[in-house]
Amino acid sequence: MASGVTIADKSIALPRERAASTGRIVAVDALRGVALLLMALDHASFFVGAGLQAESYGGQPVTLQSAPYWISGLLTNLASPIFFLLGGYSLALYAAAQRRKGRPEHATTRYILIRAGLILALDLTICNLFWRGATPYVHVLTAIAATMALLSLLRFLPPLVLAGISLLVLGLHQVAIGTLADALAAGAPQPFWQAFWLTYSYDTRPALGFAVLGWGPLLWLGYAIGTLQDRPALLRPRTWAAAGIGLLGCWLALRLAGGFGDLGAFGAVGGSAAHFLVMSKAPPSLAFFAFNLGIAALLLAGFYAWPRLTNNGPLRWLVLVGQVSLFFYVMHIVIYNLVSQILGLVSLPGPRIIWGYAAWLIGLAVFLPLGAWYREIRKRYPRVLCYL
Repeated sequence: MASGVTIADKSIALPRERAASTGRIVAVDALRGVALLLMALDHASFFVGAGLQAESYGGQPVTLQSAPYWISGLLTNLASPIFFLLGGYSLALYAAAQRRKGRPEHATTRYILIRAGLILALDLTICNLFWRGATPYVHVLTAIAATMALLSLLRFLPPLVLAGISLLVLGLHQVAIGTLADALAAGAPQPFWQAFWLTYSYDTRPALGFAVLGWGPLLWLGYAIGTLQDRPALLRPRTWAAAGIGLLGCWLALRLAGGFGDLGAFGAVGGSAAHFLVMSKAPPSLAFFAFNLGIAALLLAGFYAWPRLTNNGPLRWLVLVGQVSLFFYVMHIVIYNLVSQILGLVSLPGPRIIWGYAAWLIGLAVFLPLGAWYREIRKRYPRVLCYL
């Protein structure tokens, strides 16, 4: 593998590599771009009635559609774990940049809390208003906002302690889910705060699809890893390749052992061989995280190994999407709402998945120039738009 890596801080950039923006790591931006684009595919397909399900909810049986649907669903499942982990990773890079500028720690804490409040407001207004489909909106940004608020305190812990706490909470969450398994499988009503912290529910108001203690530790773990970013090992492709292989090994061991805490354990969600890859997303399981983050680590290794693909190469648009992540998240719901309404004016022949991909590509054609425009505007007015 090539050893070049692009880092926007010139003090640690290797020769001949160009950065996409100051204070950013291009490989990380590209991976975030992958997550956002896969999320957009999932939502665009959902809006036009093509469900790409390859995950379990509450341990309920999963009926897989044909291979194009569930393989696409496996790909889109990468989005949320990456989004949460890199949310913390990016906050750690921001905090480090502020320290280099001599800014006080309370200024960084204020930034995190204000951004969390803004994310919450966007989630409960624009995102909720423009959501379309047969199920309520699941409020992923609400969970991220709550997780960031907790991180504003947890970030003062030593990185290894924070990482240990994150892993401990993930493990304890799996134990707690085991005690609720029967009620979840039966579809029993859940109290709001149980759904908010531990499980999920489409019956609460707002609907809750991302439990804070189930998903939040990924963001905290990402912050802990991000605080160590100046270590050379984290800039090497082989480090992330080894991490990816290790995580996939953990996934296989969990799956064969019955999936500790996984309500979508093989045999519980279906009978085909493909169901071996169907795991619980709500509540999330360690097997679900290990599988998807293992693949994500391998992708990151690739971006570090071949930086020219994302600098000025054919994948540079991934970096654009990753650098305007919150703007993309909010706008993709608005754009795909409008695209699906336009497509709904005519009869759509053929398999629905074709129209899911078509809607996705149409939306990207609209967003990419819009995202490039927004990135330039944010550079021009950083004080106003730094929270977005």
